[in-house]
Amino acid sequence: MDGNLVLPVLVIVTFATALNLWLTFRLAARLREATAPAFTLPLGETMPPFEGMARAEARPVRSDELAGTPLVLVFLSPGCKTCASHVGELAALLPGAARAGVALWIVPNDEVHDIDRLVGATPLARHVLLLDAAARRRLNPLGTVPFYLFVDEAMILRASNHLGDPDWRAFVEQMREAAG
Repeated sequence: MDGNLVLPVLVIVTFATALNLWLTFRLAARLREATAPAFTLPLGETMPPFEGMARAEARPVRSDELAGTPLVLVFLSPGCKTCASHVGELAALLPGAARAGVALWIVPNDEVHDIDRLVGATPLARHVLLLDAAARRRLNPLGTVPFYLFVDEAMILRASNHLGDPDWRAFVEQMREAAG
């Protein structure tokens, strides 16, 4: 083979290989996006039913029992420093939530349920709702923390995201106003 021909063929083969790798990685990324669980439940849809336990009273709680009252579920994890930074804010929301008729529940986002490391002896301890792993995955598909779900009295999901987003800040302001 002529030496003048080897170099162009090598360049073409190298380019074709690089293009093939690039297209393969793009396709793999698209497939991952298509099969990845959603960040949150679809807004405007009915919450999936769940059963849990109100830890303070050791009583069962079913989602259908909570219908008729606006509901806020806050997913926290004891190992999350950002979660710990929100504990004071969450405790301060309780009086306003009670006056506004909003049920606020703290959901430990782990199997161990060692949420006492976060809520300790704060008033939040009476608002801990224990859910099994399957229920937590249905409500918070990616296991994100600190994360919230706003649910209306008809059990329709109205908002969800990380604590601190604009919807969360608006909720905090409304609960401050309700507390007086």
